[in-house]
Amino acid sequence: MKESIFLQVAGDEVDMSAFSKEAKNMWKSEGNKVKDIKKIDLYVKPEENKCYYVINSDFKGAIDIT
Repeated sequence: MKESIFLQVAGDEVDMSAFSKEAKNMWKSEGNKVKDIKKIDLYVKPEENKCYYVINSDFKGAIDIT
């Protein structure tokens, strides 16, 4: 089964899977391996124009929505 989730806000549409991919890229840029990811939490805050992520309960960051 293929699943797509989109966030529509202020006339823009964002593919939610892009946030997961970007969080994984940030994880890898710090010298980590994707296979070591056990959990990714994404918190989308349209009012701040950000998607916050937490990987394995301790690696944190933010991604601009637009």
